[in-house]
Amino acid sequence: MHKAARNRELTLAERTANRQISSVRSRVERAFGTLKRGYGFFRARSLGQAKVELEFLLNAMAFNLKKAVLRGAC
Repeated sequence: MHKAARNRELTLAERTANRQISSVRSRVERAFGTLKRGYGFFRARSLGQAKVELEFLLNAMAFNLKKAVLRGAC
């Protein structure tokens, strides 16, 4: 995202780009916010990339399953 400075306003192209980016970014940030707030995923509980990736994938699966049940997809 582009950011205006004290003596420099955003151009029309920068504002347009920000609007397009924000529509996608809001959906992604909402999911990460829910994982952090609702599932306690502030920091990894174990060391090692493989274990941290597994922990994140399990949290993401739980998030998606809960979302599917609430929407009635299952």
